[in-house]
Amino acid sequence: SAAVAALGLIPRERRDGIRVVHYHYVFDDERERFAGQLAFLRREFRPVPLSEAVDRLRTGRTDGDEVVVTFDDGFRNQLENAAPILADHGFSACFFLVTGFVGAGDDEVRRFCSERLHLPLPVEPIDWAGAERLLELGHEVGSHTQSHPDLTSLDPVRLQDELMSSREELRRRLGNVDHFSAPYGERSRFSDAIADAAGGAGYQSCATAIRGVNTSALDVYRLHRDHLSARWPVRDLAYFLA
Repeated sequence: SAAVAALGLIPRERRDGIRVVHYHYVFDDERERFAGQLAFLRREFRPVPLSEAVDRLRTGRTDGDEVVVTFDDGFRNQLENAAPILADHGFSACFFLVTGFVGAGDDEVRRFCSERLHLPLPVEPIDWAGAERLLELGHEVGSHTQSHPDLTSLDPVRLQDELMSSREELRRRLGNVDHFSAPYGERSRFSDAIADAAGGAGYQSCATAIRGVNTSALDVYRLHRDHLSARWPVRDLAYFLA
């Protein structure tokens, strides 16, 4: 935080392009700060849904100041804490769900949070009724695989199965699903094979965790996203999105 404060004093020219940000949680004690972050994003950028952003990239109609909010993993606090605040500030977000984690029991939640999400404590997942509620509130739901593996470690058959099985379950329970987010997703754990598999599975986009802006149709299956934390001060957002 101190380093970001110091670096923020260095002038930076903001690049044009569509920015996609992603969160994982908004805990009870983070709601006020999250609201402040959304107020900042709305003041500095123009909120658009993910589907609109992808369409703008495909057709070359970007204005350069759009911002999309996304959430990974599918925790209950995303529905209970984030969704109402998003509505208050006029945002329609996309929530990427791990289908094998939705509605999981206590033992599975503890194992999954420890082994797959590397969390020190378990965090309650959303259930299918909650996922339906997100759609009713005007948000989008996408796939974050069936079991949240490191996709670069999978052979082509298992890779395709993770993408296809999760999409099929989401479509069966919730309707059409157009977007995919790669677990982990940083540069070392993303590849052309993952991007190609997402397209082959029928998704309209594939999101990474690689920071940066998106400027053309070439970015649709390699969407850059800036990871944010609801606990950060607005100063940190301003630095990373400059």
